Amino acid sequence: MTTPISIGILEDDQDMQGYLRTIVDQSDGLSVSFACAAIADAQAALLSAQGSLDLCLVDLQLPDGNGADFVKHLRKTTKSKALILTVLGDKTSVLAALEAGAHGYLLKDTPPEQIIRHIHDTIEGVNPISPQAATHLLTMFNNNKTSAKSQESTSTLTAREHDILTMFAKGLSYKETASALNISPHTVSDYVKSIYSKLSVHSRNEAVFEALQLGWIDL
Repeated sequence: MTTPISIGILEDDQDMQGYLRTIVDQSDGLSVSFACAAIADAQAALLSAQGSLDLCLVDLQLPDGNGADFVKHLRKTTKSKALILTVLGDKTSVLAALEAGAHGYLLKDTPPEQIIRHIHDTIEGVNPISPQAATHLLTMFNNNKTSAKSQESTSTLTAREHDILTMFAKGLSYKETASALNISPHTVSDYVKSIYSKLSVHSRNEAVFEALQLGWIDL
């Protein structure tokens, strides 16, 4: 029997917390490990989970701090992934969460079936970002793409690497990217290794973030 994906929930609104528990519990292959309303409680729950947590849904506005701080703690102390689920769609909040190490950023009006799909996507290596959050990122970073750093670095990105980064920024998986570009998943992996090397990163989320910051990709 396959072990369910273990989900933590950090959400201080009791109605929303209950809603998330319900949709996770009712989804095949997922189980709730803990549901907390404060960062301190969630950190204690992480210790109790003893490394078994796979992903945590994290709100940003919490009674004892910002959810981005919990994400930093999560990334430093565990191998669990973090998926932001918040009402905040402003670029400052999005940037802070991604810099903290969040693997995705969703708004709370995301339909329940999409939340579940994005949980599975995140576990599989996709980095879901809500359209509103993505728009803020693209606007902010593309405004800086004429900077000296961008002009110096752009020449090192090949056309195919540009295409792959663009697909990743749209949330496509390796397989979907390979299909869209009519190349094999193995070829995508080879290009990704080159991209990681050029950007000095170790994950798709970091690669997309750095590429947007440098103005390497346009959507």
